[in-house]
Amino acid sequence: MPSDPARPQARITIRDADPSDTAFMHSLSPRLSGVPGPVWHTRAAMDGFQDRHMAATVDAGLAGARTLMALSEGGQRLGYIHLQPGKDGVTDEPCGYVAVLALVEEAEGQGVAAQLMAQAEAWARAQGYRFLSLDVFADNVRAIDVYTRGGFGAETIRMVKPLT
Repeated sequence: MPSDPARPQARITIRDADPSDTAFMHSLSPRLSGVPGPVWHTRAAMDGFQDRHMAATVDAGLAGARTLMALSEGGQRLGYIHLQPGKDGVTDEPCGYVAVLALVEEAEGQGVAAQLMAQAEAWARAQGYRFLSLDVFADNVRAIDVYTRGGFGAETIRMVKPLT
């Protein structure tokens, strides 16, 4: 992601996650399930979705996946990004997929997400992928803004109509 001179850039270290980071990654799940999501889903439903998503991605140990941890100058964990091989929805060619990006609240607005996304792009390029993709809830406008500033654009939009 290009750096925005109006936004502060935290001095961070990015390293591969290790087993000692697992509890920290799971501790951010309530932040992820608490982001603006579809109004027809309860918080309990969003919590369940997040638990299943973590099990299927971060905890699954998929071949070719990589999890990166962002640390402050003092070594405090600020957030992480989980990357894995995916498939492009149109061409079916292999691509990189950002399965999870999560930060502690104090790291928001400091450029940490941008630095993690830059590492994601470098990882995807090193794998020879033409695309890097991700999913975001349509109501999560803050995240959409971050991704749009980073060069992402909508490819498809899934629409849902509650029938109750």
